[in-house]
Amino acid sequence: MLRLALICSLVGIIALFFISERIEIKEKNINEINKDNIGEDIKIKGIVSKSTDKGKIILLDIVQPETITIVLFKDSDFNISTGTKVEVTGELDEFNGKIEIIGNEVNILN
Repeated sequence: MLRLALICSLVGIIALFFISERIEIKEKNINEINKDNIGEDIKIKGIVSKSTDKGKIILLDIVQPETITIVLFKDSDFNISTGTKVEVTGELDEFNGKIEIIGNEVNILN
């Protein structure tokens, strides 16, 4: 019985690994985001209009021409210049009535 449970668990973990590889986060424009999307994972592309280092977090304002704030929790030295084109993946959240993205990944685009 224990052997069967271990085999089923292992097969389930392997299946989840392959399924997660196929999941793709949809890219959205800032003007498509609203409070109904809070909690969703999204991807946006835009240009950094402002970067503010607050110690343990960095706030990035991304423009598409609409603007949204990205909150990044620092775990290493991170420096990004105004005018840099980026792709951000993260979760939509609301803070003080304003929609923002809690960033999980930031890629610099050419």
